Amino acid sequence: MLQPVSPVQHTTPRQPFYPVIRLLIVEDDPDDVYLIKQMLHNDNRKQFDINHCNNIALCLQQIEAWTPDLILLDLGLGDTQGLETLEKLKAFNHTTPVIVLTGNNDEQLGEKAIKYGAEDFLPKADVTRILLSRAVRYAIERHRMRYELEQKAYQDMLTGLLNRSALYDKLEFLARQCERNHANFAVALLDLDGFKTINDQLGHHAGDQVLTTIGQRLQKNLRASDLAARYGGDEFVLLFTNYHCQQDLLQVLQRKQQLLNRPITLTLEGETKLAHVGTSIGLVEWKPGLSASALLKCADQAMYASKRKGKNCITVYQDTLPPTRSDDFII
Repeated sequence: MLQPVSPVQHTTPRQPFYPVIRLLIVEDDPDDVYLIKQMLHNDNRKQFDINHCNNIALCLQQIEAWTPDLILLDLGLGDTQGLETLEKLKAFNHTTPVIVLTGNNDEQLGEKAIKYGAEDFLPKADVTRILLSRAVRYAIERHRMRYELEQKAYQDMLTGLLNRSALYDKLEFLARQCERNHANFAVALLDLDGFKTINDQLGHHAGDQVLTTIGQRLQKNLRASDLAARYGGDEFVLLFTNYHCQQDLLQVLQRKQQLLNRPITLTLEGETKLAHVGTSIGLVEWKPGLSASALLKCADQAMYASKRKGKNCITVYQDTLPPTRSDDFII
């Protein structure tokens, strides 16, 4: 239980030029929620826009709808307990910094929480206004700096999407999380139909413009829980979590395919030209025991099945699909 907050007299007015921090409190004890809000309200250096939810399911919905700058997470909630709470959150969203709040003053638990991706660990009995405010500011700054470094290491330089290395790391992480939490995720592998012709006829500069535009379109309207990556060459991957059924995935992919198939405007030596590409897609849902490489191999088989069907279509992976043969057709 957090300690009551003493009233604070403001000696200086709030500074309106400080950015407002959007903070999501995930806590099922209304008294603790009240005390946290009071502590942050009494901070003269920062202003906070605070939302609250009392379970992890509502937390995931809030992240999608509101995009907080930081999450204050109690590990003991009604629908989940302990580090499993943090696991579920980080599997869904890895880009928002998290500070773990707990009534259990356990240093080993704190160390594990940091390893699981939390920025900080604060026992409720130790929390004060000054400590909480400082922890929030430092967590956001640390996360920003680390995220920028990771972006440089894991970002595809041409498209700005995750690169192949980052994709494998994320898939392996999700597989471990979903094994423990009995959750699910899915991967769609997309290959551009007609890209080789553009490269051969108009040059690599035109090809780069096509890839850049495709990267932008993949990112458009992408949920916070999903990821887009460049797998290599003209192949891309969409990673989906927190979905209800396969039909939902197919509807998302059909809308995305319509967007990707729109003409692409190229600027070549001062002239404007239009390029057209299709998108052959293979979709596979993860199953327990599948590694990242095995999952992508299944998606690859489904994608090549789309090629055989005439290209620019979507195929869901099945065990009966023939093995991949890249020499069956011209990409």
